Amino acid sequence: MTLDRTQRFAGAALAVSAFSIALALFAYWRSGGKQDAERMHAEIRADIDSLREKQTELVQRTRASLDSAYAASHDRLTRLRETLRIEKDRVEAGMRAQLERADADVNRLVSAVETAARTARDSTIAAAEQTEQAMTRRSRALEGRVALLRAKYKVRRAQVLSEGREYVEATRALSDAANLLDVAEERLTRDHDPALGALRVALHEAAASVQRHAIDTRERLQEVLRNTDGLVKTLEDEEDAAAGRVAAPGRPST
Repeated sequence: MTLDRTQRFAGAALAVSAFSIALALFAYWRSGGKQDAERMHAEIRADIDSLREKQTELVQRTRASLDSAYAASHDRLTRLRETLRIEKDRVEAGMRAQLERADADVNRLVSAVETAARTARDSTIAAAEQTEQAMTRRSRALEGRVALLRAKYKVRRAQVLSEGREYVEATRALSDAANLLDVAEERLTRDHDPALGALRVALHEAAASVQRHAIDTRERLQEVLRNTDGLVKTLEDEEDAAAGRVAAPGRPST
């Protein structure tokens, strides 16, 4: 075999070997690339499944929280309805109208809360939370309003007692009214703070007048009653607006 033919044979062999190596590398690359892709897809699927599980858990916790909040509002209103029943039985006609209106608002809100609780699972989380928060605000506002009316009853009681010169009992009644004002302040939103502050000042001045047996006692107590009625009327109007009703004109007399 001549040198030229030997070189050509060796070159051909080398080319064949190189081609074989290239095929082997290509096969290895394809095999490895496919495995890597499958592994990557599996990891992505696992991440997606994990996110779905976390999302489901979050939704379930949020739904449970909403159910609990609606149940709390319902229980709060049920207790408030019982309080109103007791208060209506002992007040005079002038206050009974305000208590009956509060009672009607409580009954309507109970129905609204029950409806919202039933339909919450058909709503988006954001919409359901917004509705629940609105219901809670209205429930708390009604609690504050009833606390104010109970305080008003105590002030009216103090007025009768002071006119009968029973100043110790009158002072005790005004102390009870102050405690109920604390309850109202805790329930109402901060935008009512100015009115509550004015009412608290008037109540303090009335209590001081009673303790001094001052001649302006009746006037001071009347000021407390006027301030109370003004705030109650504001809360009534706000509930009418929240419920989509037209607010009734005028203010109840003290």
